[in-house]
Amino acid sequence: MVIELPDDCRLAFCVGVGGVGKTTFAAALALREALRGRSVLVLTADPARRLADALGIYGLRDTPSDIPLPSHAPGGELHAAMLETKASADEIIRHAANDAGRAQRVLDNRIYQAFSNTLARSHAYAAMERVHDAVHDSRYDLVVVDTPPAQSSIEILDAPARLVSFLDQRVVRWFLQASDDSPGLRGGAMAQRLLRAVAGASLVSALTEFLTEMAFLREGFAERAREVRDLMRSSSARFVLVSSADTVGIEAAKSVAAEIASRDLELAHVVFNRAFVPEVGRAAHAPVTYPDSLAALAPKLEQMRAILTQEEQQKRSNMVAFCREQEVPAWSLPEATRPLADSSALAAWIDQGRQVDPFA
Repeated sequence: MVIELPDDCRLAFCVGVGGVGKTTFAAALALREALRGRSVLVLTADPARRLADALGIYGLRDTPSDIPLPSHAPGGELHAAMLETKASADEIIRHAANDAGRAQRVLDNRIYQAFSNTLARSHAYAAMERVHDAVHDSRYDLVVVDTPPAQSSIEILDAPARLVSFLDQRVVRWFLQASDDSPGLRGGAMAQRLLRAVAGASLVSALTEFLTEMAFLREGFAERAREVRDLMRSSSARFVLVSSADTVGIEAAKSVAAEIASRDLELAHVVFNRAFVPEVGRAAHAPVTYPDSLAALAPKLEQMRAILTQEEQQKRSNMVAFCREQEVPAWSLPEATRPLADSSALAAWIDQGRQVDPFA
């Protein structure tokens, strides 16, 4: 079995570079916790839409879907959702505004509509706001977050503070106060006149309205940013780094681990995916008897087997060295021998995990 989260863990972030099976692992971790009797939401902030495939369902949406557990499982509940930036951002505005009129003015503003639909950092901010709400939702005991690849996952961690910092920037306040008659702010009025000449009065008016309304919401954003920061640093949160075990993957994992540490966050676990090929029906080093029809291929097959064994040994050495350097518990997961496209397959796969012995 791989990683049994403590009962007081309310939030687990799965982070790492792309292409290492992070989404599949996030789904399997959420499933495993649901089978322990917990009510779990797995939320993917990765726009690649792989979570639905891993759970064997068609079309995840922003609204959580109920995921059936294996028939033999007494278990809890498993829910899954895929972040849709626009829908999540709209809900955030409605919640933060606490005033239907102000919320609607923001939602109707064309600058906001462009921002909420297209900017990468708006996706990151919406993701963390959604996490904030999910953790405080009494329906869930645990929220598992499948983050986008590497740098985008770091942007998600930084997003709440970035928005507050943006609204605090002097240039924003300067722009909003451009109509003030004080000499120090006349440059703002000149800038507005220049923008009107270049971009048109309607665009400048929309931008001013957007920044004005967002400034009114600033304190609410700041409070939630503090709550998210405190939650990420609390014992209720766990950061799980998912990586491959080859040399390139190990170096990428070190970089992600360093980014996490630089934010005063603690890496709780490391999972090395595709670290070994499970042996079926015999001991790993037992001799192989080939039928006559394959006898001519036997030398080639044995050569390939030797190469795989050597690769696994190198991966094992890499994992042990990483564990010693990072001083973090780690597990390895096998190469999947069949498609992981439903909850039964996910449960069987994660149960093959092995803890990495740093003293091996």
